[in-house]
Amino acid sequence: MSNKRNHERLIALFLLGVLTLNYPLLHLFGAASLWLGIPVLYLYLFCCWFVLIVLMALLMEGRRAGERDTLHSNHWDG
Repeated sequence: MSNKRNHERLIALFLLGVLTLNYPLLHLFGAASLWLGIPVLYLYLFCCWFVLIVLMALLMEGRRAGERDTLHSNHWDG
């Protein structure tokens, strides 16, 4: 069950990435404005990229920890 849930979460994360890095939102930040000397579009792209990577890492670490717990619970010490 957990494997299916993680699979669904990864698909949702992929769709979130497609939505955040698609034309309509990129066009909103495409204006020639600066924030602290950094073009807003570059800042938006790198922040979205960073957040997607962090979320994927958290999902995969949780998945790996769940697999470890399953292996330890299935192991018979007796």
